[in-house]
Amino acid sequence: MTTERTPTPAPAVLPPILPLALIVGVSPFATDMYIPALPAIARDLGATPGAVQLSLTAFLVAFAVGQLLAGPVSDGIGRRRLMLVGTAVFALASIGCALAPDVVTLVVARVFQGLAGAAGAVAGRAMVSDVTHGPRLAKVFGTLAAINAIGPVVAPLAGGAVLTVGTWRLMFVVLALLGAAFSVAVALRFRETLPAQSRGGVGLGANWQRIRTLMALPRFRAYVMTGVLSTIGFFAYIATSSFVFQTEFGFSEELYTIVFATNASMMIVTTLVFRRVVGRFSEDALLTFGLSVGTLGAAGVLVSALLGSGVVAVWVSLAVVTSAWGFVLPAAMTRTQHVGAAHPGTAAALQGGLTFGLGGLGTPLAGALGGTALAMGCVMALLMAAAVVVQIVATRRCPTAR
Repeated sequence: MTTERTPTPAPAVLPPILPLALIVGVSPFATDMYIPALPAIARDLGATPGAVQLSLTAFLVAFAVGQLLAGPVSDGIGRRRLMLVGTAVFALASIGCALAPDVVTLVVARVFQGLAGAAGAVAGRAMVSDVTHGPRLAKVFGTLAAINAIGPVVAPLAGGAVLTVGTWRLMFVVLALLGAAFSVAVALRFRETLPAQSRGGVGLGANWQRIRTLMALPRFRAYVMTGVLSTIGFFAYIATSSFVFQTEFGFSEELYTIVFATNASMMIVTTLVFRRVVGRFSEDALLTFGLSVGTLGAAGVLVSALLGSGVVAVWVSLAVVTSAWGFVLPAAMTRTQHVGAAHPGTAAALQGGLTFGLGGLGTPLAGALGGTALAMGCVMALLMAAAVVVQIVATRRCPTAR
């Protein structure tokens, strides 16, 4: 007599860290690569700087909305399928950007690019929460942040290199190839991390219930608000710095690329430091520290602009801001996923979606105020200082476990 056995599902494992990090961190590639070419795009398409900056805002807002839509869905249907669709559509939308005949078409294509990139990014962060817990969760997010920090260094350098051999359109061809490579990696190397028995319902009602459950947590709301405020300030730098350095200070596209890459490289160093110290200090302490240092750097930009201290003072102050982000990003992701552990996909969606969506307001805000170093420093300093206040108050009123 034989006994029939039901096959035991293979245990969920973390996907290969490098392709996972690239998919989660697709935003730097889709934004920072073409930042040096913003003035050239404006000239080529006969558009104003504000209209071209709108293509950056469109991507960021779509990236935010896409996460809000995709995160709860991933809790209902799983991660892998969503990531496959997202990476494939990202490649197609990038081709649309490359072929855009005018700024309106470019903005529309960037919307689809942002929505698709968001699906892969939020599913990737949820995968990490599915299979890692405790101190390892913080270290994995630190590793992702360290690899992602390379994006702001490599992307503008790659963009500058592309400009030496082709036009800005070639940059989007490169992004399309990246999207295709991501799709192949997911299809061949990624396994589903959310078991069928752990999935929730599918539909607007079930998705909304998961969102309500997490937003009812005071500490979760505080983390989201902190992320939104600080990101508005940081995105003011991302969107405005090319005009500040190239127009106000007379830098060439190539020299500005070096400035941006140098600042971004500081983030790589600090994310590696974060991985070393995260077991010795709480994530909340590291988050508060990062936000405080970032505020000091933003204040340095503002004061340098007011005093007319010159380009070096502004450059150094911005390097302080990007250094601080090596602590802010992994600490914020870890704490948000910890508090929202009941629904990892929805937690990743709310943290990333609201942060990128509302944070994207920083892109036109600094430009609307003049697009100068003074305007950039003012927006950065005010919003980052507000984030520090929220974080300190929330930590005292709503303490969470280490």
